[in-house]
Amino acid sequence: MVYVSNVSRPIDQRLVAKQYNFSTETLEKHFSPDYKADPKYRFYNGNHMDSHLYEGVEATDFYDKLENLLSTPASAFKVNIALGYELVSKTDPDDTRNFYPNLANTYIFNKPVAINSKADIRKKVISEIRSMELADKLNYPSSGYKLKAITAFKIFIHHREHVLGDSEAVIHKVIREKKHVINFPKTNNKCLFHCIAWHTFQSAKKDSERMVKEAFKRYCSFKGIKYTLSLFNSFKPIELLQLDEVMDCFQLGINVYSMDVAFAKCRMHSLKNHKKNQCELVNIKNFPAEPTIYKPTPNVIRSLLTKYSIKDANQYIDQFIVYDFEAILMPTATQYGENTVFTNEHIPVSVSVADSLTEEVRCFVNDDPKMLLTDMFKCIGVVSVKIQQYNVDK
Repeated sequence: MVYVSNVSRPIDQRLVAKQYNFSTETLEKHFSPDYKADPKYRFYNGNHMDSHLYEGVEATDFYDKLENLLSTPASAFKVNIALGYELVSKTDPDDTRNFYPNLANTYIFNKPVAINSKADIRKKVISEIRSMELADKLNYPSSGYKLKAITAFKIFIHHREHVLGDSEAVIHKVIREKKHVINFPKTNNKCLFHCIAWHTFQSAKKDSERMVKEAFKRYCSFKGIKYTLSLFNSFKPIELLQLDEVMDCFQLGINVYSMDVAFAKCRMHSLKNHKKNQCELVNIKNFPAEPTIYKPTPNVIRSLLTKYSIKDANQYIDQFIVYDFEAILMPTATQYGENTVFTNEHIPVSVSVADSLTEEVRCFVNDDPKMLLTDMFKCIGVVSVKIQQYNVDK
């Protein structure tokens, strides 16, 4: 413990810097009368959730700040990010709207992302955000607005009290009553070391307490901590985020599972019957070959062929007409209702008509859309008469 009465003294500053493991230059900067906190950053502390607001930060700097911030907590947590942004009207550059970062409607992830290891920070958060088109995550009041700039990021960190082997944790009744699960001899904070010791020390006669202490000594040596019996007895539970260094210490792969009690009583079958887990069985529904309730419109031609016992007849229409419009976008300011504004409309300027009977292609161009449609339907009418005569002869 360091007792300091006057932090302005250089010797006291060195004591404080040594105690809290930071440089004296950092301490002097914060004690300077000209020092001001970062105006672009604000921190909000809560009982179950903290939030960090960054305003006016470039996207490249934001990723560095996000990774540094998420690497700070020593226990597992959940994170979500909300965006602050500015929209501008497509027709009026002076019409802008600002949105403050809020989890209610400007979030990036649909639900908070669980961070259980250091690797999850890059895998589940950084990489996911980099692969997103952030403009698609925003809410727009109408189609007449577009994104002008992303002005702020707000990071929400939800605290999770997830420790492995907490003595206050109670084994769920569903697990305790399973016939394949043995009773837990230890419920103290060192259950993880019990599992590691039981796996590591292969012996016919296993001394549980001695093996756990040996495993704990090995962990203390890996961490550079001196082992004592009082440290062993007062050791705090292992956090989920500490599993990486535990696996490095014992050279083991550790998997942590969570169980949903609602699916705890799954029926299991022998693997010989190839049914796997009962939960994985696929229920294949049988559908009738012919419609029952739904009755489609009867095919008149097919019914006539059946009525007159005509077989092997080609009842399909061979000839057809196709057309293709070309249009241009004309600016407009038509408004429908309070929020809907149409910025452009399609104006047809040409149409191409082709048919399979004459194998001719006709193109019509007209500034007047009504006259363009008149020319198109005249052409279709002439060709339709020829196709009708072909079908009659057939």
